[in-house]
Amino acid sequence: MPNSSTLPANGPLSSWRFRGDLRHYQADVLERVDVEAGPLHIVAPPGSGKTLLGLVLAARRGSRTLVLAPTLTIRSQWARTAESLVPTSAAQNDVVPSVSESSDLLGDLTVATYQALSVLQSDNLLSAVAAQRWLSELESDGRTPEAAREWLDSLRETNPAAFRSGVARRSRTLRRHLAREDPDVLASALHPNALALIDRLVTHGVETIVLDECHHLLDHWALVVATLVGRIRSAGREPLLIGLTATLPSPDDASEYDNYMSLLGTVDYEVPIPAVVREGNLAPYRDLVRFVEPTAEELAFLEGQATGLAVLVRLTFANDAGVGFLGSALQPALAQPEPRTDLEPPPAAVSEDDEIDARLAMAFAADFAGCEAVAAMLATVSPQHPLVERLPAVARRPPTTDEMLRVLARYCLDAVLPDPLLKQQWERIRRTLADFGYALTDRGVRRTRDPIDTMLASSLAKDRAACDILRLERGQLGTDRLRALVVTDFAEHGNKHGGLVAAAGALRTFEVIATDAATRGLRAILVTGGTARIAARDAEVLIPALMSVMGVPVAASPRAEASAVCELYASGAHASTFVEAASALLTSGTIQVVVGTRGLFGEGWDCPAVNTLIDLTAVATASATQQLRGRTLRLDPQWPEKVAHNWSVTALLPPDFPLSAAPDARRLWRKHARLWGLDRDEPMRIVRGVGTVMGAAQRVALEAVVRADASSSVTALDELTETPARAITRDQWRIGEPYVDTESVSALVARRSPAAPMFRTSRPVSETLAMTLGGMGAAAAGAIALAALAGPTSAVIVGVVLIGGLLWLGAPLLATYRRTRAHSARFVETHARIAAVLWESLRRAGQVSDRPAPVMVVAEEPASEGRLWVSVTCPDASATDQRTLAAALSELFGPVRTPRFLIETGRGGRTRLERVVLRTRGAQGSEHFLSVPSAVGRKAADAAAFAASWEREIGPCILRALDHPDGLALVARARRGTDKDAVPMLREQWH
Repeated sequence: MPNSSTLPANGPLSSWRFRGDLRHYQADVLERVDVEAGPLHIVAPPGSGKTLLGLVLAARRGSRTLVLAPTLTIRSQWARTAESLVPTSAAQNDVVPSVSESSDLLGDLTVATYQALSVLQSDNLLSAVAAQRWLSELESDGRTPEAAREWLDSLRETNPAAFRSGVARRSRTLRRHLAREDPDVLASALHPNALALIDRLVTHGVETIVLDECHHLLDHWALVVATLVGRIRSAGREPLLIGLTATLPSPDDASEYDNYMSLLGTVDYEVPIPAVVREGNLAPYRDLVRFVEPTAEELAFLEGQATGLAVLVRLTFANDAGVGFLGSALQPALAQPEPRTDLEPPPAAVSEDDEIDARLAMAFAADFAGCEAVAAMLATVSPQHPLVERLPAVARRPPTTDEMLRVLARYCLDAVLPDPLLKQQWERIRRTLADFGYALTDRGVRRTRDPIDTMLASSLAKDRAACDILRLERGQLGTDRLRALVVTDFAEHGNKHGGLVAAAGALRTFEVIATDAATRGLRAILVTGGTARIAARDAEVLIPALMSVMGVPVAASPRAEASAVCELYASGAHASTFVEAASALLTSGTIQVVVGTRGLFGEGWDCPAVNTLIDLTAVATASATQQLRGRTLRLDPQWPEKVAHNWSVTALLPPDFPLSAAPDARRLWRKHARLWGLDRDEPMRIVRGVGTVMGAAQRVALEAVVRADASSSVTALDELTETPARAITRDQWRIGEPYVDTESVSALVARRSPAAPMFRTSRPVSETLAMTLGGMGAAAAGAIALAALAGPTSAVIVGVVLIGGLLWLGAPLLATYRRTRAHSARFVETHARIAAVLWESLRRAGQVSDRPAPVMVVAEEPASEGRLWVSVTCPDASATDQRTLAAALSELFGPVRTPRFLIETGRGGRTRLERVVLRTRGAQGSEHFLSVPSAVGRKAADAAAFAASWEREIGPCILRALDHPDGLALVARARRGTDKDAVPMLREQWH
């Protein structure tokens, strides 16, 4: 913290005080951050006291402050909290009020909405600023302002593509350096009214800008704030930005993310949700998941889509042009040999077969996965092609869906797009693919309205699952205590290519809940942006209750004759009015269920009574997911022992379905990737990720369903889901107990049994070496015995020679034998050594800090079905380095996919004798391959250094580069050796 002498002694806010007790993490923030050191970026969950924290930080800075909030409601909350900090002697200043919500009368602390500053001069703000930047560049190159303008206007007319490209390039630069841009350039795009307010704020002496819910600070809002910052700097003052948010924006939109980060930089302090729960300021909670299969009608629709796509792609290549393309893709032109002088001998003749093999090797070296897809396609559409017989047997198979699309994209871009005569074919393929959810552009094929994803995300089975969840929750809580929120993406949406789910969304979900037998007796209300509905059976109770809360007449009309659902009408009432009424009725217990859309209930809606969330949305970004989960975490004054349940519903295709796709399962992993919660296997441990919703056994079962294992089933997945009593969950959170507020990242590696060797090859290697050493010793003893018959002198000479030879040849064998035997027996120690080897390789590759390998902590943990998990972490390293190492370990021990390099353990050797011995050790059945992690395998030199370290510290190995056709067979063998039920994972733990 800065010395108090560096802070304004008599600043407008310097006398403000908070008279209560700060929470532990609030005090920790104040202890760690420096209000004089530039922008502050703080992440804290809803309900953790961000408002108070922002005000205390502003008071510590002491200068006049502007608070920007996203809504009028939040603006008022800031003003009320700020007034509680103002000393009584300063509260009645009529000239400059201490706190103001008006832009006409600025105060010592002025609270406004972002919208008040965001009036735009033009629709495309960054483009206008980029064009102005271009003009300045032209002028700096010697043109007059008039000539620069004339040239740019002419370019816009004569070559609009070049003009757009230039503007886009400068816009990207602006995004990267937004906060430091010339304030006059930024201001040129703003509306005069917005500029006038900015000028008043600067003249007023504002130096501190608090940005509440700053994850909204994207696009033009970021530009407006950057303009204000630039004007303050131009006035000779250095502003302090304080960014407060519960969630970071998603980096998926790079331009918006750049805008955000250019203003606030990296996070200075993050308050994890577990800390707030442990201190008793948020409700404890548990994450749960429900798995469903699509309905029979939905599955029939999907099967037709999958078949149609496969037919389209294969027919594209079932002709001479398609087959010719596939063949040429596997036979690229060889590099021309270097020119030779007359004195150099001519190059050796190369046979046609050798040249074909060389071209194959070159193709696979350039793009292994792409050529694997091309090879599979060629073997399928033209099995008699001469190249097919040169491909490994594993390549002679039907291509997967992803491989078909990869080849189609390559064909369209390389063979169709460049030929104007094939424009009709391009358009035909493009239009057809659009119907299957893929967009063909000049960059390749990408997914858009994927019918498989759409169907699984909006399956009718999810609505029925919501009813089952409500039944379970009512059984645990009782009708009087249940307060549930069911959230969908939209009021109504559907798949236009088939129409099977045309009614999907909140409207359909509510109708199912209103008519399902499982939810009979629960009163529910639907609120969307344009609709409010109740069940007809509840009208007699809910209409009077709504009128009492809303203060206006409310009428209900059945949607159709004999309909179970009624539409609500209220004169002058808007969606926000119905949202407030739903909150009031849910709090009082008049209703038990609210159904709505993410736009209304996903962020900013505060109803502390909510204790059950059913998430039917397809959103998976960290920000949206965390905001949605935050709806249940507020403390409920009416239920001090509140415990929240947050449910995700995931749709899976049955294992026997003729299509391999699991977008909803991947979405489940992404949704929980950044969420903290109780570990399902060890509930006293707080972790982040999918381990909060699925235990190890359930994760294994899910992987089996995804890979279409015939012995698996979706029903069995739900049978593995246990819903503990809420009182148990509350005890497991250990509310009130101390914590250290640190995080660690571990790699969890599965082990079949305590008796299993480190690698399948480690025991055979040690046995082979032992037999070799024994044989060498026996042979030496026999030779000495024979020499003894010739006399003592001969025996001594022969003995010395043989013993010396044994030491020279056998010592390396003995060292390798002892190492492999130890690794077979000491599993934990071996993992620690492997982690140390991998750390050094990552350090050499520049992927982690340049420091010696930290201490590796390895522990065994029980798992299901006789398995063990082995956790590996390096607690002394930074969180970033821990994550890098854990990811690399997971890749090393995980399923073999398409790495650039493999290491084969149990073969090789550091001496010629060792290599000869191990080369004769066994057949392919005893092979064991590991993927070289991508962070190490980007360069051949780094991969080679990793293999050398492995051989020196762990045991014999051979580095295999997958840059030739034979690599296909090698990869296939490696994949067959993968334990599919033992997929490693990362575990992020909070302490």
